[in-house]
Amino acid sequence: MKRLLLLLLYIIIINDSVKSAVISDNGDVDEQGLYSKSDHVMILTRKNFDRRVYGQKHSLLVEFYNSYCGHCRAFAPKFKSFAADIVSWKNVIQLAVLDCSVDENNEICRQFEIMAYPSFRYLHENYVKGNANVGERFESTDSAEKLKSQLISKLQSEQSMGRLAFAPPLGIASYATYTSALSDVPIDVIYTFLVFKNGNSTVGSELALDTSTYKQIRVKRVFDNCELANVAGVTHFPGLVAVRATLEPTPLTPKLPTKLNLLKAINTFLRSKNYAFPASEIDMKDNNLYSNSEEKLKLSNSDVVYYSDLEKTLKTIFHTEITRHKTLKAEELQALLNFLDILLVAFPFKGNLRSYTEDLAQTLRTKSVWGGSEVYDLVKRLENTHAPVYITDLDYIGCKGSQPKYRGYTCGLWTLFHTLTVNAANKPGVQGPKVLTAVHGYVKHFFGCTECAEHFQAMAARNRLFNVKENDKAILWLWISHNEVNLRLAGDLTEDPEHPKIQYPSTLKCPECRLSRGAWNLPAVYEYLQRVYGADNIQEGQRISKSSALATSPFSDLDIGMLSLLYTA
Repeated sequence: MKRLLLLLLYIIIINDSVKSAVISDNGDVDEQGLYSKSDHVMILTRKNFDRRVYGQKHSLLVEFYNSYCGHCRAFAPKFKSFAADIVSWKNVIQLAVLDCSVDENNEICRQFEIMAYPSFRYLHENYVKGNANVGERFESTDSAEKLKSQLISKLQSEQSMGRLAFAPPLGIASYATYTSALSDVPIDVIYTFLVFKNGNSTVGSELALDTSTYKQIRVKRVFDNCELANVAGVTHFPGLVAVRATLEPTPLTPKLPTKLNLLKAINTFLRSKNYAFPASEIDMKDNNLYSNSEEKLKLSNSDVVYYSDLEKTLKTIFHTEITRHKTLKAEELQALLNFLDILLVAFPFKGNLRSYTEDLAQTLRTKSVWGGSEVYDLVKRLENTHAPVYITDLDYIGCKGSQPKYRGYTCGLWTLFHTLTVNAANKPGVQGPKVLTAVHGYVKHFFGCTECAEHFQAMAARNRLFNVKENDKAILWLWISHNEVNLRLAGDLTEDPEHPKIQYPSTLKCPECRLSRGAWNLPAVYEYLQRVYGADNIQEGQRISKSSALATSPFSDLDIGMLSLLYTA
């Protein structure tokens, strides 16, 4: 009997534990891609998008990004800082993010016609869902300050059109007296802070938004050349004057009237009046934004290609990249077909992935125009038809970064491109240059990192990609270009500190690849690339086996001078 009671108690405990572990399926997540809840941004997903976006009492600025996009990674810390800076504006405007590299989010990114990353869209309050309602585009920028300036200008414009009635007044006006300046101020306002500046300045609007949660306080923008500026004795701009409801003015302009000093002057003044401030809305930020509980990946040989990396990359291409176009036709469709054709020629297929890719290419040729959602449905349907398409766990091994924001897809893409050039060279005919052309078309039309794609196209023109006519030159052209990119991005914010961008191969991995004075030994480099990216040497799992015999170098007519020139350029 005692054992039965213990068993029943154990079952009750287990059931309670299971119940406590259930999470409501509302689509809200604590972390995704480059952002977490601690970054003061709203993380949007397919499941929570409609609920979080449409019919809200506040406006939204949404960053559509791609977590493997280098520019997005570099901008993420700035966007986080921006979000923390304007957290007190949350009753008026909130920042949100959506990772377009996540499969389930892809349809939303396509609906909003996101073709470049990062893309910013402004959605006013009470926004309504509709095919044509894709938000107002913001100009892409690499500066949080420029983004803030755009946002404030937009909020001012919105208020002038009758929206944001609940927000503090952001307009600017001229006044002759304190009485006229306070004529429209609610009677419960104790102090009004007048900010004197020209109409192009955003500092007054910033202060109004920064103090929007302060009760019985109002900030008003005043033209610096109006009569009231003379009455107030303001000679340095931006100027700041506190005016009590009884029209008693107090000059507050600091010696260095920056926005932060002006806000400090307001807070110091209110503190001297024993004003009760609202509770702080910004918690101390944890400097350790990422905590990886997994053991750091340690490979005995980093110069190894894993089939899992290639499969993971292809799945991202099929699920996310080629489906992001709202419409696929003409040059874009042809570029995709060319890329699929090259995969069928040079990719080291295993399992059902080849038949799946063949079927995908054949079906895409049956129409001249495809909708992005049609392509996505086709990809999913053919995966079911040819299941199982992938033979690995679809996780990065050699391309795994020390943190989720590092390496991954971009590393996998370079690995795929090198694999294609090397294995195309081992096929009959001259296939290598066709690989470069197909890669160029893919990067131009489908690679989600817009800035990266532009850099690649410029590099292709500068290094004369379309002049490459032989297999061996195609292999080395891509190697040269990859090292050029490594050189440009070395030390960049996107660089994984545990996988620094070097000129590869290193002397440790390939001592014969360097001559006595450090110059490249191109025949040895060619053999190294054959050894690493050759189909027979690709590893299925984490165990590293001995490489097969090296391919001989066909350098009978290779223009070494041209390749050296390309490299040094």
